[in-house]
Amino acid sequence: MNATVTTDQKNLSSSLSQEVEKLTVSAQEALSQLQNNQVEDGRFTGWYNFPKRKGFALADEISSYVDSIDFAYDLVVVIGIGGSYLGTKAVVEATKHTYQGIVPGTKPLVVYLGHHLSEAEMIETLDLIGTRSPVVDVISKSGTTTEPSIAFRLVKQSLEARYGKKEANKRIIATTDPENGALLKLAKKVGYQTFAVPTDIGGRYSVLSAVGLVPLALAGVNIRQLLEGADSIFTELETEALAKPCLDYASFRVAAYQSGKKIEVLAYANPKLMYFVEWWKQLFGESEGKGGIGLFPTGLGITTDLHSLGQFLQEGDRCMIETFLSFDEQPYSVGGIDKVLRVPATEDEDGLGYLESKRVEVVNQAAVEATQIAHSDGGVPNVSLTFPVLDERGIGQMFAFFETACAVSCLLMKVNPFDQPGVEAYKKNLFAIMGRPGYEDLQKELMNR
Repeated sequence: MNATVTTDQKNLSSSLSQEVEKLTVSAQEALSQLQNNQVEDGRFTGWYNFPKRKGFALADEISSYVDSIDFAYDLVVVIGIGGSYLGTKAVVEATKHTYQGIVPGTKPLVVYLGHHLSEAEMIETLDLIGTRSPVVDVISKSGTTTEPSIAFRLVKQSLEARYGKKEANKRIIATTDPENGALLKLAKKVGYQTFAVPTDIGGRYSVLSAVGLVPLALAGVNIRQLLEGADSIFTELETEALAKPCLDYASFRVAAYQSGKKIEVLAYANPKLMYFVEWWKQLFGESEGKGGIGLFPTGLGITTDLHSLGQFLQEGDRCMIETFLSFDEQPYSVGGIDKVLRVPATEDEDGLGYLESKRVEVVNQAAVEATQIAHSDGGVPNVSLTFPVLDERGIGQMFAFFETACAVSCLLMKVNPFDQPGVEAYKKNLFAIMGRPGYEDLQKELMNR
């Protein structure tokens, strides 16, 4: 039996390949520690093997709730920050129509609030909400995080003014701590439908829990297939030979870092993967970037960014490595019918006659291969990760693969994969600058600065 994910490391130097191979034994040991919950902060390893342990039963519960909704909605409003929205947006962008909710026959539209403090963006999103029939999922473990709390206050006010409190309460779902917190207290008081943010899963690892499954089910995503994809990877990770692609990738990252590389570029050739890369950036950035070490995670869209960042990738500081996301199949289906685009035959004034009748996707993949070779020749070590297909099952596989690889990478670097102490610094400063009680001394210090 072959592993679901395949890796191609032919664009590595022999010396780097040897270092990767040396690390694989340690990577297997790190995976075993993770599987047996023998890691630092093991109380946050609930994401590992979650589909089989709790996910499928949860998916049935969520699907039953969505089926029971007795009001029509054509807009899903997701309120959350970081892991409370990035995974959801990654799945929606990757698997649904890019213009879902706008093109006839595609619905509902999905919008996101609570991940920024831009007044202009909030005003415009509230304008949109006022023209649609919304359902709202506010996702916050504590209910007191500044960005989603402000957004929720505004959306709640808008819904109550439009529908009255009773109807507004029916349209609000609270995904929050199952035992305490400000949002749970409010939900119980007014009667919001609630789902639990797991206490043993950190935000950036939470997409396969209610944090992601509730808004995805509301958006019409097949959440069971998403879980089945993740479960297939977790099952393979139990077998040493099938775990090799994941461990090779983790070992490649660590070996490259130890050789002096500072940046990892995740390259993708489908714009629908842009927010998957944003999710990946949070996963690796928050997990690994501590104590003055770690690879800085960033993304590269092919061919868009080849006409901007491409120059730096080709000839700039050789401080980076590159990982290419690829797929065995690149179908585009609508209603079960595959659609393809071919380069039309016309007058050859643009010099593209040699491409006539070729699938656009074939040209796209050729651009990926050309980029891999060019960047390798330019001195950027790169590997390819190939998944079967980009659909609900496929993106579930990607979540499980990268979450595990991230945790293993961190353990190899002697970093706790599950905390994010540096995130608190800006929060404390914000509280002080805005005059939150208890921060008076810090406020004076910051105002002087």
